[in-house]
Amino acid sequence: MPQKARRVFLSYARSDRDLVQKIGQELSDAGLEVWDPDRNILPGANWTDELKAALDSASAFIVFISPDAMASRSVSYEIEYALGAKHLRDRLIPVKIRPTKDAPWILDSLQSVQYQSPGKTGRQIVELLGQSHDAPETKSRTH
Repeated sequence: MPQKARRVFLSYARSDRDLVQKIGQELSDAGLEVWDPDRNILPGANWTDELKAALDSASAFIVFISPDAMASRSVSYEIEYALGAKHLRDRLIPVKIRPTKDAPWILDSLQSVQYQSPGKTGRQIVELLGQSHDAPETKSRTH
């Protein structure tokens, strides 16, 4: 049976959009379905409904860590949702793009990616998703 396409939700601050979209393109090129609020929510759409549907249907959640992201109420709400969502257990990946002291402590307990370049960062994310997808019962391996 073919492997189901994985939908990856990107959570980030608007000031980080250009960099995140480059990484998102790398993920898309690797065969992932990337959901980006700036690209997937059309003008006039109900933002809340679209966001909830995207989070509910995501098979992975990538949060891009920067001072602006940690100051964003939207990013905070999205992180809270992802931490509590059973379908995203072991599928939340923090990507540290700029140093910040304000990241929630719980994110430090998750395997994260340190930004290097869009290509390298994209490959690391794909690799982590492959590990957690192939072996969901080995939770300790990703911590």
